[in-house]
Amino acid sequence: MLILKGKFLKYKFASMLGALLMLAALAWMDVAQVQAAPRQAGPRQASPDAVAAEFYGWYLDTLGADQDPLSDRHATFNNYVARELTARLSERLSLSPSGGSAPSTDYFLQSPGYQSAWRQHVAATVVRQRGDGADVIVTLGSEDGAKRVLALAMVREAGSWKIRQVVLAEARSSKSSLEQAGL
Repeated sequence: MLILKGKFLKYKFASMLGALLMLAALAWMDVAQVQAAPRQAGPRQASPDAVAAEFYGWYLDTLGADQDPLSDRHATFNNYVARELTARLSERLSLSPSGGSAPSTDYFLQSPGYQSAWRQHVAATVVRQRGDGADVIVTLGSEDGAKRVLALAMVREAGSWKIRQVVLAEARSSKSSLEQAGL
């Protein structure tokens, strides 16, 4: 006889209890792994000024590390810059008469170089936001030292705010950068 009378229910209960404990342990391990796993960045819901300030902090750090943000850090660069602008900058580099070397003026700084003092103070303010477009003023540096003021046109692309155009704030016309871009 394969099943001993009276002990069948004990074995059945013990095996079911063991299976339940095993499932509970596995569920606990899955929860612990999910909590310990680094969160993956989803679509950025930050405001345009927060994205602009974050970009310029990263950009100046990258330049300070003697790296090219467009080629050495392309994936991060694409998180901040609109596809259209990235394509134009890449084309501009490839058409450069010196065989692809950097242009004489940095597009995002509107300057032939950068000053380390700019990284110590990066501030951004939304001037105007309408729909999927925004105008942002970025100030690099402080009143006491070297200071650079830039005007950015930003666009919401795939749920994230990205830089579409950069000009010197002093060089702006009476139209906003969004109006100039036809938005």
